[in-house]
Amino acid sequence: MLLLPLDSSTLTTINGLRVPVVLLIALIYAAYDIFNKRDIPDKVAYASLVVGVLFTLALDTQTIIMSALIALVVGALSYALYRVGQMGLGDGFEFVALSLIIPIQPAPWFVFVNQLGLPFILSIFIATGFAAVILVPIYYISKMKRADFGKVRKGITQKMALKAVMMLLAYGALFLFITYSFGFSYVALAIIALIALPSIVVILFEKQMMLQMIEKIYPSSLEEGDIIAMDLMTPKEVAYFKAKYTKFGKLADKKLIERIAGIKRKMPVYKKAIPLALPTLIGTLIAFALGNLLLLVI
Repeated sequence: MLLLPLDSSTLTTINGLRVPVVLLIALIYAAYDIFNKRDIPDKVAYASLVVGVLFTLALDTQTIIMSALIALVVGALSYALYRVGQMGLGDGFEFVALSLIIPIQPAPWFVFVNQLGLPFILSIFIATGFAAVILVPIYYISKMKRADFGKVRKGITQKMALKAVMMLLAYGALFLFITYSFGFSYVALAIIALIALPSIVVILFEKQMMLQMIEKIYPSSLEEGDIIAMDLMTPKEVAYFKAKYTKFGKLADKKLIERIAGIKRKMPVYKKAIPLALPTLIGTLIAFALGNLLLLVI
């Protein structure tokens, strides 16, 4: 039963708008993330959330409840990741909005794989991770200078090489398990290879890539939502800032900025990190085209 009294023609129109509206929202977030220094305006975040709620209200009562539960889980997880400095708050708003507009994974455009009624946002999460694994090394390695490659080659330690080999063996074991359980698949081989190879590149180029992500700034230049690279600070530096503000951590929230703004000591901040909304846009397209990649692999 529909919560709103909509006739069949109006309902058909609304349902036909779900896919283009999801793609439009993902595109808007990506554009702001890329061209507005990773800053998503509040009005865009709140407007996308309102749009998501309106689309959810055009569903039947049972699906509305399911959509609300999915959105609550996505929102709680996104906020937790935001608090530990692993995700921007705007990204969380985007994920919640997308989950509200299309709560359940629709039939993929190009493959005939049963999606088992899984949440659409789960497919987006998986595909976004897949896109990020490929984009991150391409993005940062393309910015490296010739001298940087020489440093990487000389800086490969036995530990790094072992870690790369172990990573390759782990993905190889995963492919063998999938082949043994579900049969050989070129699609599974391609997807695992596209994840494994960039992952190994990230291991070998990790230090140079990390250095390209950060910018050393004074606390007065911090913006709300910035991520402080505490892993690149010495214990002594961390202790210095904690002495000024005991809750000093990765996430630069309003209170942290107010408490340390007057300190004349620079800190490393992830000012040049790849915008997450770009992989999210690509992940959304993949989710529409191929569905849940895990189901596709098996």
